[in-house]
Amino acid sequence: MTAAEKVVRTYAQPTLSADAWAQQMTPLLSQSGAVAYDGQDPTTIPAHKVTGTATVLPGATDVALNVKVPTDAGDYTVALSRSGTSAPWLADEIRPATGG
Repeated sequence: MTAAEKVVRTYAQPTLSADAWAQQMTPLLSQSGAVAYDGQDPTTIPAHKVTGTATVLPGATDVALNVKVPTDAGDYTVALSRSGTSAPWLADEIRPATGG
């Protein structure tokens, strides 16, 4: 899933300043995602790059889905949502994947 890979590529930039990181991330985040990641310190993010192809996880709908994205620090799960089928996918949450 292209949107999730772009989110994680942008998220996984621990060498950026907090302001530069936020400026790049904000357009990719939903309103709840923007609130959740406000003030994020990118130096605390262990991932540096996407290392493979994203996989949509079971339970996807036309307006919400979870995508597993492999990185150099393990898999991350990105929760994406959109307001309608023609709206862009935006990230609500980016977190290290748990389980398989």
